[in-house]
This record gives sequence, C-alpha cells and structure tokens, in this order.
Amino acid sequence: MPINETDMLLAHLQDLAGRAAKTGCEASRFLTPAQSQSACEYFKRGWATLSFEGGFEGAERTRAVFVNSDWGGYDREKLLSALKIRYRPQDSLSHRDVLGSLMALGIERDVVGDIVCEDGTAALICLPEMEGYIAENLDKVGRVGVTVSKIAFCELPAKQENLIIKTDTVASLRLDVVLCAAFDLPRTKASELIAAGRVSLKHQLCLQPAKELDEGALLSVRGLGRAKLLEVGGLSKKGRMFVQIGLYER
Repeated sequence: MPINETDMLLAHLQDLAGRAAKTGCEASRFLTPAQSQSACEYFKRGWATLSFEGGFEGAERTRAVFVNSDWGGYDREKLLSALKIRYRPQDSLSHRDVLGSLMALGIERDVVGDIVCEDGTAALICLPEMEGYIAENLDKVGRVGVTVSKIAFCELPAKQENLIIKTDTVASLRLDVVLCAAFDLPRTKASELIAAGRVSLKHQLCLQPAKELDEGALLSVRGLGRAKLLEVGGLSKKGRMFVQIGLYER
C-alpha cells in the first residue's frame, strides 16, 4: 500500500519526537495549517510534548516543536527569525509578490513562515539559518527595491484578518447549511461541493454534510474561498439561528 504525504509527514514528526527525548528539543520546518492539524490529531495520544511556533499571534504556518520536559523549555530565537522588508510607501507589494521573489532565490516554501504586508514594509518569519541568505540576496521584489533587516519579535505587526462580515439565519449548524449561508449557494450545490472533496473544515477535508460546526470553525471551498463562523446568536421568531460569518477577501 503506497505511503501518502500525510503518512510521510507523521513518520518524520515521530522521528523528531524520538530524537527530542535524547536532545531535549527538536523542531520541524514550517507546516501548513492542514499539516499542523494532522500533527495535533496524531500526537494527542501523549507520545510527546508538542507545541507550535510561528512568530505571529495566530500564525498560519508554524514549526512543530517537540520538547523533553525533563530538559526544560527552549529558546524561541533558536527556532525562528523575524525579518522586516522595507520599501517606498508609494509602492505596493502583496504577500504573493514577496513570496514569489523568495522562491525565485531558490528558497523552499517550508523554510519561510507567515508574511504580513503593510504600507512600505513587510514582515516575515523564517528559519534562523535562512536569515542571512535572505537579508543578503533579497534586494528587489518584482521591480521594487527593498532592504531587509532582522527585527525583534516584539516589533512584528499584528496580523489582521480582512473579513467581509455577513449576518444570516440558518436552520441548523450543519456544514452544508452554513456553507449555503456563507457563499449564497443552493443546498444541492453545497452537497455537490462536499461530495466532490472541495470543502475543508479546520484545514481538513470533510465529506460529511451533516457535520455540526462550532463557533470559530474555518471553512475552505476550493474555487470559492474561505469563511469563518464567527458567532452563533439567539433564535429568530421562526426558530432559526442568527449567525455571523466572516468571508476572507480573495
């Protein structure tokens, strides 16, 4: 039976966990949200002490960190480096622009964590061993000249979710029902998307239209975008639940 990518990842993480028992601390490269979720599910059995470090509060891409509690804690600065990219305020750069320029330097995606762009600056997290290479070689993003310097974690900007808020009422908190409310879909279309494997719940593929959602549930529909169930309120006169849903700008 062929080994899939998730199995390979978990085997690698289990190896790190075993090594941490001897070295005190071991960490993976940056994981995607789906990979982190798989790790959480797998290691909740108590085989190792697992935490995640991404630099930003609520970081999407994080390193899985295994620690032998008998050895104490770990030094965050040995696991992550924070860099600031500066450019002229009149220029406009996006996450995609910065990531594309990093990839053009031959940098692999899993050695870089989250990237946050603001007017005139961008901040990113990377592996410490990549800090010098990025600072020395990243002098342009597209046609925009940039400078790169190391910063303290306290200087990182707060990550802000750009959400379009909508309020609706639903008959239940089933996945297919909330999907309809979030993306203005007919029930049959929502069911088709779920059956086709195009819907993820909390970064994991979900094929269960009747799955009940909780506040904070993150939905992703390939080809449509992402949404978060922000709040579940009281009942309307018709017995339907008020919900507040946030749609991520694409």
